This record gives sequence, structure tokens and C-alpha cells, in this order.
Amino acid sequence: MSSGVADSQAAQLAAGQTADVPVLPPCRYLFPGIRSIRGKLLLMISIVAGFGIIATATATFALWRVEDKIRIIESFYELNQKVLEIRRYEKNYFLFNDSKDLLSALDYVDQVRASIVAVKVVLLKDENELESLYDRELGEYEAISRQLLQDELTPKNKQSLENSLRKRGQDITKSIFDMDSRARIRVEREVAGYQKTAVFVLVLAVGLGSVLVLYMMRWIMRPLTAIREASARIKQGEMSSIPLNNDIWCSVEGVELVNSLNLMLQALNAKQNQLVQSEKLAAIGKVTAGIAHEINNPLNNISLTAEVLLEDLPNLECSDRLDMVRDILVQSDRAREVVHHLLEFSRIRKTNIMERMDLAALMENSIALVKNQLRLGGIVYRYDHPAQPVLVSGNPNQLQQVLVNLMLNAVQAMQPDDHLDLAVRGQGAEARVVVSDTGAGIPPETLAKIFDPFFTTKNEGTGLGLSLSYAIVKDHGGEIKVASEPGRGTTFTLIFPRISGEA
Repeated sequence: MSSGVADSQAAQLAAGQTADVPVLPPCRYLFPGIRSIRGKLLLMISIVAGFGIIATATATFALWRVEDKIRIIESFYELNQKVLEIRRYEKNYFLFNDSKDLLSALDYVDQVRASIVAVKVVLLKDENELESLYDRELGEYEAISRQLLQDELTPKNKQSLENSLRKRGQDITKSIFDMDSRARIRVEREVAGYQKTAVFVLVLAVGLGSVLVLYMMRWIMRPLTAIREASARIKQGEMSSIPLNNDIWCSVEGVELVNSLNLMLQALNAKQNQLVQSEKLAAIGKVTAGIAHEINNPLNNISLTAEVLLEDLPNLECSDRLDMVRDILVQSDRAREVVHHLLEFSRIRKTNIMERMDLAALMENSIALVKNQLRLGGIVYRYDHPAQPVLVSGNPNQLQQVLVNLMLNAVQAMQPDDHLDLAVRGQGAEARVVVSDTGAGIPPETLAKIFDPFFTTKNEGTGLGLSLSYAIVKDHGGEIKVASEPGRGTTFTLIFPRISGEA
């Protein structure tokens, strides 16, 4: 977007009107409808929170399932312990032939049945095997145990029942241990699967969240970066309005900030123009004495010639009359030229209009303004310039103010019979203006401050001359350098981009 649109928009805002929205391409981002930084931040936080919720939910689900599997292991562990208790009392019965041990084993049979019911609640598989263990195997074990508790058993029957009891106990133990081993393997496999799923979801959420955060941070920071770069250009002295490019346009806050900055720049430019004009008037006041002397000489000549012509008109030859009239015209042109230079210098022009001009000719016009100031101060000057024009692009009125200001400062720093060397040179792609005097020079501690606003070592003056000259040179894409040695003089060098004759 051009700076002109931004200027008109800022002007409308300054007038209290609503700025017309310029036609720009749509925002080239993932969410083009969101143009507020607050909205972007809320969206980014919401998306990151969504990823976090998904990862947390997945991890919570996995943890819940792992807890279920742990309960299965715990249930089988309790079941194993109770089966082992049955076998322990069974062995005690065989060793000591005490019916109390067999009764204790039967008590644990009931507890094993209760544990099987608990295992069936958390175990979704192997229910048929558990039902068989619950009904058939434990039932047979219990029936055999109760038969052994009868007193009328013959030794042979008792031996047979004991062998059956031992065999049934081994079968129950083997079934329980087999189911426990299978359950543990299945639980470990499922737990590993849940862990992998949780880790995968977490890594995916972190990866996608990081990529999205980086993208959205760039999305949020691009208008701020564009404004920061524009502010850096302003810091370097470029006072043009900040354009509303696509990066800034995609941020409501960015548009408001740029409009405010453009209003500030307009106010600063207006104030700077006022300072430039006031400094120009101050320079005009300094050259007034020389200008008055320059105009007074031709006016005296015109007055004397006119008096002679008036008194001796009847006695003069026609050729003498013509010579006097021509002398009057020459003196009038001389006065007119001085006034013309002064008017050109004092004229208020638009500061943003640049034109092609000859830097050498501009220096000659500037010298004409301060020539009598140099004569009155007894300053000897020399002007060196090439025969060919040295062309630059700029505002003649502003650059002439810089040249006049540098020459006036040199005059004030010099004594009679000091020398002022002026030069304009074209060196490749650069055009240089050199103003060198043999005055008092500038101390090192003062040299670093001469371009600061309102800094001056004179009893009179605003301290804005060199500061404004520096700003004008920078606005023209140029550079101003100064070298000084106390007691030997000061040299100012202005460097501008040079343009060709066909430009």
C-alpha cells in the first residue's frame, strides 16, 4: 500500500473521521478471519489447551486401564495364595492325619470360590475356565474332602480318596497357575500397548503443538515486526509514513498503531518544517547586512546616473543618454539578481518535492547570498568545481539552506584574512560538497555534540542549525562528516547519491 493512502487515512483519523478501509488482498494465513492479536492469542491458547486436554485424557484413560490390569494381577495373586493355603492344609492332613486340617482346607475352598467371583468381575476372558474351576474341580475337591471326614471308611477306600484328593488339588493348582500366567502375559501386553498409545499421543500433541505455536507466534509477531522495522527507519531519520502492508493489515492493533504513528510523523514533519523555516529566517537575518550593502551599491549608481541624466538631459548627446540608460538597467539587474537570490532562499516550498539539480550551480547561488558577508568579515574564499554539472536529486531550497548555514558558521568562526575553501566534486556514484575553513576549530569534547538539537557554543542562536542540516542531509539519502582541529580549522563534507545526466 502506498504511503499516500496511509497519509489520507491518518488525516481522516486526525479530523475525527472514520478512515476508509483500503482495498488490500485477504490475509494469507491459516485463520484469515482473525485480525486481532487478542483473538490470535486466545486461539493459540485454545488449540494448545486442546492438545493438552487430548494428551491428558489419553494418559488418564491409559492409567485407568493399567489400574484395571493391576487389579487382575492382584486378584490372581490373592487366588493363588488361597489355593496354596488349601494345599498346605492338605499336606498337613496327609502328614498328621488330623481332620481339623481338612476342615481348614474346606474353609479355604469357600474363600477360593469368593476370589473366583472377584476375578470374574475384572476378567473379561477365561470365564468358562473359571466356571469349570468354580463348579466342577472345586466341587469334586470338596466332595472328596467330606468323604474323608467320615469314620466308617476302610483303609483301602481312604487311600483311594486321598490319592484322588491329591490329584484334584494338583489339577486346581495347575489350572490357577496357568490362568495366572496367561493373565499376566496378556496384562503386560495390554499395558505396553496403552503406554505406547499414551506416549504416541503425547509426542504427537507436543510436536503438533510446537509447530502450531511457532507458526502462530510468527503469525502474531509479523505485524509487530513490520512496525518495528518501520520504527527503526524512523529512528534513522526516514520520516515517511508507514505503509499498511499485508502483514500489518492482518492485525487490528497493528492498523491502529500504524495510524497513530503516521499521525505522529505528520505532526513531527510539520514541526520540523516550522523549525527549518525559523532557522532559515535566522540565516536571512545573518546575511541581511551583506545583502543590504550588495543592494545599496547598485541603487547608489542608479540614483547618481538618474540625477545626472535629469540635470543635463538637454545638453547630452543621444549616445550618452543611451549609455546612462543602459547603466541604469545593468545596475537594476544587479539589484534584481540579489533580491532574486534572497527570495529564492526565503521561499517556502513543499519539502517532499525532489527534483534533479546541479549541485555546483546551487553552491554558486548560495555563495551569492553570503558573498558580502565574506567581504565584510575580510574572509578570502575560493570555490573549486568541475566544468560539468554534478547532478543530484533533492530539494534545492533545503540543500541551499544547509550550504548557507555551513558557510555562515565558518564566517563566524574565522578572523579577517582567514581562508574559506569551497568545493563541489563528482566521484563515481557520489557527489561531494566540501566546506573547509581556517578558523578556531572545534574541541573534541564539543565535536561529538554539534549535531544535537539546541546545542550551541554561541551567545546567540537556537542551536538548531547543524541539527536541522543533519536531518535534511539524511532525508536526501546523504551523509555529513566533520573533521576539526582546534586552532587550525574545520572541514564539513556532504556526500549525496549522484545521478546521471539521463536520469
